[in-house]
Amino acid sequence: MFRQNVAALIKYNDKYVACFRSDHSTWQNVQGGIEESDKSPLHAIIRETKEELGLEEDDFKIIYKSKYWRRYFFPKEILKKARFKGNIGQEQLWFLIEIKNFNAIRLEKSVGEFQKVDLFTIERFLETYSKWKKPGFYDFCRELELVK
Repeated sequence: MFRQNVAALIKYNDKYVACFRSDHSTWQNVQGGIEESDKSPLHAIIRETKEELGLEEDDFKIIYKSKYWRRYFFPKEILKKARFKGNIGQEQLWFLIEIKNFNAIRLEKSVGEFQKVDLFTIERFLETYSKWKKPGFYDFCRELELVK
């Protein structure tokens, strides 16, 4: 079974917000599972953006929702985690979000999933992205015509 999940490519000017994880030292986007309390995937990505970056809803704008869901399989070390029990991977719906001010990101107000954030070109982001999650991210970038 695939766990339903949302993910966001977050744009600021002509670069993208890359988030460095606290637990397995990789760069990725804001993302997270859709919870029962979420009314929709849209509500889930708003909640995740607030939780993971400490942003307020007024600090960002959702400008695009992916046309379809993308799946990836968990590597063995992730399959061992209790919170993913019964899931072989995640099925993600992607969003493109724009932030008004990079300095509005407040990791000290977040849930602690990320150690730091930085601004990357899309090429650098793809080069440094978590390997097992990269195909879905790359495919979303292709949908947005950011890469060929």
